Amino acid sequence: MSNSALDLNDMNTKYSMAMHPLVTVLMPVYNGENTIRDAIESILRQTYREFEFLIIDDGSTDKSVEIVRSYRDSRIRLVSSEQNSGIAASLNHGVNLATGKYLARMDCDDLSLPERLNNQVKYMEQHPETGVLGTGVYTMKHKRPAKKRSWPESDPEIKINLLFQNSFFHPSVMLRKSMLGNDPYPTELRYAQDYGLWISLASRTQFANLAQQLVQYRTHSTQVTKTSGHEQAANARTVRQHYLTTLFASTTAEEIELHHCIAERNRDTDLEKAGKWLENIIEANRSKQHFPDDLLCKVLARKWWNCCKNSNRSGKDIWHIYNASYLRGIRTGQPRHTIKYALKWLLK
Repeated sequence: MSNSALDLNDMNTKYSMAMHPLVTVLMPVYNGENTIRDAIESILRQTYREFEFLIIDDGSTDKSVEIVRSYRDSRIRLVSSEQNSGIAASLNHGVNLATGKYLARMDCDDLSLPERLNNQVKYMEQHPETGVLGTGVYTMKHKRPAKKRSWPESDPEIKINLLFQNSFFHPSVMLRKSMLGNDPYPTELRYAQDYGLWISLASRTQFANLAQQLVQYRTHSTQVTKTSGHEQAANARTVRQHYLTTLFASTTAEEIELHHCIAERNRDTDLEKAGKWLENIIEANRSKQHFPDDLLCKVLARKWWNCCKNSNRSGKDIWHIYNASYLRGIRTGQPRHTIKYALKWLLK
């Protein structure tokens, strides 16, 4: 065990003697018998030892509850419901029951690497301004090598990225419970409740992501993105529109639809209008000053590049339209990709 883990555990022992464990690991479960044992054991193997492990069973009809009850670890708290009410309601129930200063999210089909809690608690203790902290992940798919994935690390870049998509791997997140009221997850957003929560917190706290991959994130055919993709996309549109119009109130319905097309990487997006819209966001931000100008320009230049890269227009058309926007002159840190696709467009 690392010295930092020992220091944090000593600190937490003092904290828990006076009050409660510093960390509540919150894991909702619904029919997770095939993966839940691995998920539980990944938490019990953490180098950071002093936590409560709050497992909310959402009316499972398989052996999930039986598996949880087979563990005799005093840190595990199982709360069961007779009926399935959905993940947002389960998470809200867990938030209201949690006693920790920090909430560490966990899903029953993922794995947390041993240093996850230790590294996140250490960061949160050293950065009291940060209210939400995610990590990078390894994505796991049946019989395929794990892939490293990450999101932007800094608060302003995360919040810019939220204009287009979720910027956290939800099962990797640690939050300060003090920021959350009762029922913080919006239950009306059945398939984007985490995205909705981040938007509601964006004006009240700072965000961060650790670069390290500290969670193994399992992808499979029963995930929401596979089974309810259309509903999830619709929920994401609701969240995205709310955030966009909160920051830039004069946005029109046509601009909102165009923004959705850019965010969703729609191959039929009108490139001329898309480039102009991204430039308009930069101009609007210069008067509102929501984000650092240089960082916003860099992020939107990448969005412009991806918008053109994914277009189904002819290659030479794309090249001329891409170069017509001043965004093409902003360095995005992707020179090899630029050369590759420039040649592809011109030879298409």
